Amino acid sequence: MRDEDILAFVPEKERTGAKSTEKRKDANPLPEGTSKAMPGKNQELQSDFEDYDPDAGVGAPALNKDFESAFGIITTGIDPLEITESGARITGYISTSRRRDIRLGTYVIVPYGDEDLFARIWKLQYLQEYAVDDATEIHSRRMLQFNHTDEVDYKFLAYLDPICILYEQRTSNGSVLARRMGDRIPRPNTPILPVTEKTKIQTGLNIPGEGIFLGHLSVGGELVKTHAVPPTVPYYLRNDHSMGDPLIFRHMLVCGSTGTGKTFLTKNILRQFMNEDNRYSLRGSPERKNPCLVVMDPQDEYSQLFEDNPELTSDDDFRFMAEKVRFGACKNTKTFVAKIDGESYKGRSRAEQIEFSIPFEMVRNNSWLIAPVGMTELQYVGVDLLLDDYFKRSGQHTYSGFIDLVSDDVARDHYVESGKIHESSYDGIVRRVKNRALARVFDQPARPINGILGQIFKPGQVSVFPTEYITSSRIRDLITLTLMSMIVDNKLSTSGEAAVKETPIILGLDEAHRYLAKAGGEHSRMLISKFADAARQGRKEGLGLFLITQDPQDIDETVFKQINTRIILNLSNDAAIGAIKVRKEFEKRIPYLKKGQMIIQSPDNSDMVEITGLSKCVVKHV
Repeated sequence: MRDEDILAFVPEKERTGAKSTEKRKDANPLPEGTSKAMPGKNQELQSDFEDYDPDAGVGAPALNKDFESAFGIITTGIDPLEITESGARITGYISTSRRRDIRLGTYVIVPYGDEDLFARIWKLQYLQEYAVDDATEIHSRRMLQFNHTDEVDYKFLAYLDPICILYEQRTSNGSVLARRMGDRIPRPNTPILPVTEKTKIQTGLNIPGEGIFLGHLSVGGELVKTHAVPPTVPYYLRNDHSMGDPLIFRHMLVCGSTGTGKTFLTKNILRQFMNEDNRYSLRGSPERKNPCLVVMDPQDEYSQLFEDNPELTSDDDFRFMAEKVRFGACKNTKTFVAKIDGESYKGRSRAEQIEFSIPFEMVRNNSWLIAPVGMTELQYVGVDLLLDDYFKRSGQHTYSGFIDLVSDDVARDHYVESGKIHESSYDGIVRRVKNRALARVFDQPARPINGILGQIFKPGQVSVFPTEYITSSRIRDLITLTLMSMIVDNKLSTSGEAAVKETPIILGLDEAHRYLAKAGGEHSRMLISKFADAARQGRKEGLGLFLITQDPQDIDETVFKQINTRIILNLSNDAAIGAIKVRKEFEKRIPYLKKGQMIIQSPDNSDMVEITGLSKCVVKHV
């Protein structure tokens, strides 16, 4: 009995038994005496089947030219192909010639015909092509001797995580590329393609097409390349009112271990905000103003925003302009130097220097300026009482006058005997506030800082406050806390100084963990609470925080929650990595990030991505 299914593959002339009337032109004549029965049939049958050559199919006519660069195809041979509301299982077979091009996190396109699936590779896997046990001593010795693995003996599988569907959305002005959630399943055998269009990548990852430049999209440290000119994909931070307030007023954080390039990166980012055409409007006012950038500079590096980078070439200039990267000196940069008895500021920059002093009068509403962390609750209450009584006195209020008051034995007896302050608490207060460092900073011969607010907070100006030249850490903290309190008090008050209240301010705070740490006492809690209120109201008051730290885990949770954009450089501290709370696939990359590589977590701007910053600083950096 004849099997029709098998015979269907045999040529008609062989099935019917008819003799061939045509001689194959390429057939060689058989030697004399050779049988022409079965061998001839086998030879003719063999010619109908093509030998498998793993490298021969790339240029085959049946392959669409658009798919010649495909990584492989969608397959159901290993796992079922499925997509659900909670996830998906999409497996791709990667051809042998493209396996070296695949990395975890690689972005790919799977076409439907009318729209595309935009996905990233989240898992890679090798499987044996043939059932064989290669875990043997003989096999291992053979492989070690010849050091050769035949790729065609293994299946190389890539598992896709669908990010979104890309489709053309019709508008009144034509059509634009848009995205929606992954709600379609790709067909088996559909090609898996690299993403070569910049617009598709930016739309797929929800990256704005313009704004504040932060870096270039990358995967595993390698820049994502497209067919555009330039080929890299810029990452921009949304900086307009199209979807709410500019994201700088939702606050930013740069965190990374020492030596990972935080200052280099921060200079490049802050420079972008200081372009002439970058203007913001405060709520309740139609006027648009340039921001004032105020930087607390513990290492005396940010005054260099005043100078061009002499290492930039004309090629760098062309590349920066092509991707709307602002570069070059901020000529409207001023350095504000605190007058400290016994200290002098040399300075690295040629920017104009303006001296100021801190009047003790500012302690009236900010008692934590002289109340260090470590005081007991009773001591904090006692300090407030002493300050309140002192400022009720007429005349000039100075630090030395306050010390004379608390050092007076008659005053001590009055507060102790009346029961207002316990004896041990009073003595503890005197020991803590009677500090030589404080005497060197309060009421020095220079203009008081609250008298030069108009010079500090000018639209379009970079105001840098260096503290590196100050040897006392307590004085450095005092200067920083004074400026922070002055900005917050005037921004939150309905009757605040116009120079602060009516100017968009970006406050760059280096070593932010020192000043916004988890509250260690009543006064610390008061400062944190006030700063958290300022962070919450930053959008309407025009106050943007730009925090730089190597210890993000130490920043108080109430402030940390208000930070919308987090830029994560290399961190090796598990506590610091855990505090950032990024997705696991990105969390594992953080300790391996090289200098210049970073993870961007900004839910209101884009999906979480890896980017690489510029290799050169846009201003001077030494």
